[in-house]
Amino acid sequence: MSTVVLKETSSASSSDSIFWQMLRAESKKLTRRKGVVAFTTILTVGVVIITFAILEIYHLSDPAKYTPIGGTSGFTKLVLMLSELTIIPASILGSTAGSQDMESGVVRDMIVTGRSRMALFLLRTEAPIIVWIVPELVAYLIGLAVIFGLSGGNPLPPAHLIIEGGLYCLGVSLAFLLTASGFASLFGTRGPAIAVMIGWTFVIESILINVTALGPVRDAFLTTAISGLSPFPDQARRLKAAGVTPSLAVDYATIIAWPLVMNIAGWLRFRRLEA
Repeated sequence: MSTVVLKETSSASSSDSIFWQMLRAESKKLTRRKGVVAFTTILTVGVVIITFAILEIYHLSDPAKYTPIGGTSGFTKLVLMLSELTIIPASILGSTAGSQDMESGVVRDMIVTGRSRMALFLLRTEAPIIVWIVPELVAYLIGLAVIFGLSGGNPLPPAHLIIEGGLYCLGVSLAFLLTASGFASLFGTRGPAIAVMIGWTFVIESILINVTALGPVRDAFLTTAISGLSPFPDQARRLKAAGVTPSLAVDYATIIAWPLVMNIAGWLRFRRLEA
């Protein structure tokens, strides 16, 4: 009896070990893409540092005209930067993760190893999440250090707003990262997936959201959902000005449905690949 238990425990431990090894390997494949990593770092950590450095230079040159960069107003800028600008690197990283095995031609070699196709597919979503969280978290912490360290007497954001802002930035970026990953898995190539993700988000949706004839269809846009879930009322006011008033339930459903649907579509394509 004890022998059977020991064998089952050993088998489960071995399976867990293989999973973590594969996850580390998939993450390393992403971090070895120096261009993607550099671009991701620049548009997260780099943007925060450069923006606040420029604003501080303006403040030091004319304190009467330019207020200190910290406090609640600085926190608003930080959240806007990390929720809107990071859509681009998140889409690029997700598209890279979802398509790199197909583009390099090794996906069939992975299938013939006997590993579960579902496990292999899920690695495409788990690995970019791990790679993405590090620069996103570092950028947010640097921003908070500036906001508190250079407040200059300005009111500071309360603790609950700091938590809400951090979760909002992370949630928005992960929604686009996972949507891009599934979309790239569906088409098996990175370039078109990146172009469609960025073009649809920043061009097509920004146009369609002002087309009142579309009515409630506009509630299903990702940009609508992220604006509606923003911790700052200015974003919601912009939606109301365009005649869009989705509920919180619709916003949460939208931000979950896009990555879910794209990854289901990507999985259906992946499971049909011949070994």
